[in-house]
Amino acid sequence: MVVVSTPLDHEWRTASRHRTSDGVVSYQRCRCGAWRIRLAAPGTATVAASAGRDRALR
Repeated sequence: MVVVSTPLDHEWRTASRHRTSDGVVSYQRCRCGAWRIRLAAPGTATVAASAGRDRALR
């Protein structure tokens, strides 16, 4: 499991990773309950969506 810390004190852990035609999509969660989806296209890394503990992904 990969752990990535950000300035907001989130510790993102990759729950799953999948190769797609657009790049690698990673579903990550923080111990606070927040989730995010990252797209790592060749040469980039973008947060595609994120959600707090009590909110749906947006």
